[in-house]
Amino acid sequence: MKNYVINNGSFTKAGNFSGYTALGQRVHIYQRQMEALGWATNDDVQFPFYCIGDLKEIQPVDEQGVPTGEITERLTALSVFKTREEIKSAHADAAFLDIEIKQSISEQATKVGLSQSAIESLLAVSI
Repeated sequence: MKNYVINNGSFTKAGNFSGYTALGQRVHIYQRQMEALGWATNDDVQFPFYCIGDLKEIQPVDEQGVPTGEITERLTALSVFKTREEIKSAHADAAFLDIEIKQSISEQATKVGLSQSAIESLLAVSI
């Protein structure tokens, strides 16, 4: 996964969005993700916006919508955010959640009398 700043792009015939970074990387963004931000047309979109993306295997379709049988990779948005603050907050929330979970496991393990080495082993496999 990687973070991307989308600074231009447009909706496709299929209703999805092809976003581009300043370095020319294309990011596929599903229609429902754009609609969740309140964006349904090119005029609605406010640049820049931000996304977390990853390469996903897809099976392209031909002009009639029939799968070609080929498998290819496409950079696809996993999450989309209107602001820089929102994407930063999403990452911080995830990181702090992991920390809080480990802290809770450690506290509970201490209460039941596990040794420090047992707690460390437990934490190593917990998240």
